[in-house]
Amino acid sequence: MKKQFLILSIVLMTLGLVLMTGAYGWAQNANEFTVPLTDPAKRLKLKAGINYGSVTVKGTARKDVLVRYKAAEDSECEDCHDDDHAHDKHAKSKAGLKKVGGGGMDLEVVENGNFVKVSSDSWNNKLDLEIEIPSGADIEVSTYNDGDLMVTNVQGEVELTNYNGEITALNISGSVVATTYNGEIKATFDKVTDGAPMSFSTYNGDIDLTFPGTMKATMKMKTEQGEIFTGFEMKMTSTGPVQQKNKESGVYKVTVDDWKRGEVNGGGAEITLKNYNGDIYIRKK
Repeated sequence: MKKQFLILSIVLMTLGLVLMTGAYGWAQNANEFTVPLTDPAKRLKLKAGINYGSVTVKGTARKDVLVRYKAAEDSECEDCHDDDHAHDKHAKSKAGLKKVGGGGMDLEVVENGNFVKVSSDSWNNKLDLEIEIPSGADIEVSTYNDGDLMVTNVQGEVELTNYNGEITALNISGSVVATTYNGEIKATFDKVTDGAPMSFSTYNGDIDLTFPGTMKATMKMKTEQGEIFTGFEMKMTSTGPVQQKNKESGVYKVTVDDWKRGEVNGGGAEITLKNYNGDIYIRKK
């Protein structure tokens, strides 16, 4: 079968065109499009990454990919903060005029052999994405500044990376690797892939996870300024001092890295949970 190659590029030179149907709302079908898959019967791989804004991914019964997008409106001039005179001057300069433009925004979507890549390179204009995909898919999603990540109803491998924002993954059947710096991580699982290692890491924020009661796993947990709570019965151990000696240099080193380890239902694949400022919650469904 000849492979299908599809590229959709959107360059919107004005935010006004994006938001003509109302600030911070989806336009009526104007700001969305569908992306056909090369073979809808086969598994999808999605990679979505933006620099500024939020990304939501929803697993559905569809056989293609739906992308919705919106850009935030600049509600006031950049030079008017805490300056009434500048604000009044700016307001007078707009009197009698109709806004038709603002900053620019870019978005590109590429499909090739059931691999869909959604990306935006803009650091200046906030872009929020909502992507609907077939439930059975492997996804990799990231954002960097002023946005959250939300994933629901996905059956597969999920990798989520954020920096300034929360990560939420609900009704997942599979495995999750989630990393952020400033924000809470919350995940609920309908089913966990046997033998699949997982990792959840944040610096500022709680980690709140809910697993099926039958899950078999080994929890590796660490929080610097928080507490750990669990609804599972666990066989707990703590890592003690690790002794190392370099035979060539003769240097002897002892490292104390206080991780808590807990075996759930006899143990299994390792699940790592680590934060600095925040608590860790492990719930049983």
